[in-house]
Amino acid sequence: MATFTREQLEGMTVSELRRMVVDSGLTGISKKRKPVLVESLMSLQEPDDNVMANGDMKGVEFNATSIMTKPDARQGDKTTTTIHVSCGASSGNFPVVGRTVREVGEFLREVLNVDQMSTGLVNGKQVDGDYVLADDDNLEFLKPAGRKG
Repeated sequence: MATFTREQLEGMTVSELRRMVVDSGLTGISKKRKPVLVESLMSLQEPDDNVMANGDMKGVEFNATSIMTKPDARQGDKTTTTIHVSCGASSGNFPVVGRTVREVGEFLREVLNVDQMSTGLVNGKQVDGDYVLADDDNLEFLKPAGRKG
């Protein structure tokens, strides 16, 4: 069966959904109402780790280790090392080697939703805001407990 989003299924006619239910081998629901048909078809699909049950995106994951920032430089100096930075479900690789944890938190405040009271963890260990990031570091911001969103 092809993969559909909830919105795509809800945009289909009841007749189309019933045909899909029968074709996919679901029994006993072909005469049910549209919401039941949509839910049954959604249950057949493999869950995506980045999509919540209601279809909202909860995060995106990607890998990168360096970016070309100086294409005209000599061999070995054309790229800039990136560090994986995360805050809750948001994360990404950013060229922040040589910056302090505090600077990175300010720089990525809106992009990753970093709270001003967040704690910085580098390679799993809590560090001060003055810690300078190095190659191969992994930075994670933890939001303080007891605060919403």
